[in-house]
Amino acid sequence: MTTLRDIFHDSCCSSNNTPVILEWFQVAFMQYRVNGQYIMEGLASSFLFTMGGLGFVILDQTNKPSTPRLNRILLLCVALACVLVSFFMCRVFMRMKLP
Repeated sequence: MTTLRDIFHDSCCSSNNTPVILEWFQVAFMQYRVNGQYIMEGLASSFLFTMGGLGFVILDQTNKPSTPRLNRILLLCVALACVLVSFFMCRVFMRMKLP
C-alpha cells in the first residue's frame, strides 16, 4: 500500500547521488542523459522556453504606433532581458546534459 510519505519521498522529482566521501545529496538534474529528465528539470526548462517566447511577444508589442517612447524603451529592455536570460540558461542546461 502506497502512503503519502512514499509519494513525496520516492517521486522522480530528484535523485540521490553518492560522491567519493559516501554522503548522499539531492540531485535535481540528470546529467549526461539528453533523453532523460526529472520533473523539476522539465518544469525549469519549459519555464525558460516560455519566458523566451514571451520576450518575442513583448518585442512584437513595441511596434505599435500608439506606444509612448518611454514605454517602448521599457518594453524593449524587458523583451531583451527575457530572451537573453532564456537563451543563456538553456545553454547552461544543455552544457549540463551533454558530456
